[in-house]
Amino acid sequence: MDEYVRPAKEEKRVDLHAHTTCSDGTISPGELIHLAKKKGLSAVAVTDHDTTAGLTAAMAEGARIGMEVIPGIEFSTNLEEREIHIIGLFLRPECPSLQASLQRMRETRNERNRASIQKLADAGFSVSMEDLKRYGDEAILTRGHIGKLLVDRGYAPDVKTAIRTYLIRGCAGYVRRMTPPPAEAILRIHEAGGLAFVAHPHQIYRDSPEDSLRVCRLILEQGADGLETRYSEYDGWWKEKTEALAREFSCLRSGGSDFHGTLKKGLELGCGYGDLLVPYSFLDKMREAL
Repeated sequence: MDEYVRPAKEEKRVDLHAHTTCSDGTISPGELIHLAKKKGLSAVAVTDHDTTAGLTAAMAEGARIGMEVIPGIEFSTNLEEREIHIIGLFLRPECPSLQASLQRMRETRNERNRASIQKLADAGFSVSMEDLKRYGDEAILTRGHIGKLLVDRGYAPDVKTAIRTYLIRGCAGYVRRMTPPPAEAILRIHEAGGLAFVAHPHQIYRDSPEDSLRVCRLILEQGADGLETRYSEYDGWWKEKTEALAREFSCLRSGGSDFHGTLKKGLELGCGYGDLLVPYSFLDKMREAL
C-alpha cells in the first residue's frame, strides 16, 4: 500500500473539509482556526457552502496564531437530478468569475429556502422565513438551517433526521434547487487557481453505491482533480472503493470531517466520529500538482 492508505502514526494530521457560521457551521472562522490548533492539526481548510466570506478572517487568524489555513469552498452542483458537492482547495477568493457564480448560487439558494419553508408551512409545520432568518440573515442559509429550525420546533430529534425525514426528494419540504453541473464548478475552481475534489461520493445515490461510484467517475473524467478518500461517514467498503478510484484515475486524494460544530452531534474536527485520519501528505501532493 502507498502512503495514502497507511500513513505513519506520527504523520501530521489535517482536516480539509470544515464549515463556519458563514454557512451552516456553528462557530466563527476565527474560532475554527483556534479549535484546529487545540486539536493538534497541522492544517485546516475552511470550506463553507457556496461562499468565501469567512476566508479572510480565517487566514488572518491562522497567520496570527501559527495555523496553516487552506482557502476553500464547498460548491453545490447537480447531475442526474442529484445534489453533488465539489470541494475547492487553494482558491484565490477574489477571482471575479468565481464570485459571479457564487452570487448566482446565493440567489437560487434563497429561492429554494423560501419555497421549502412555504411547502412546510402549507403542510402544517409551524415555520416561516422570519424564523429561518433568525439563524443568521447574513450567513448562507442552507438545508441544515431549515433542519435546525425543525429540530427546535420539535419535529425531529436532530438535524440529520430532520433533513432525511422532511427535506429530501419526495418529502414534505423538498424543493429542487437550481445549481450548475459539476463541470462548471470545476471550471470556476480552476479559474480561481484551485483544485477540485468530489466530496463524499457515497451521498450521491445513498441507496445505490455503484451508481454513486459511476457518477464519481464521470466527474473525474470531466476534470476534477481528485476525490475525498477519507470522510467521517465512510465504512470499510467506502474507504476501499474511494482508494481504488483514486488509483484508477491516478488522481489526488483529499478528506475531512465535514465539521459543522454542534449541528452534527458527536462529530469532531480532525477525527470525525473518532477514527478519521487525513495525513498531511495529501497536501504535499496537492502542492506538487499546483
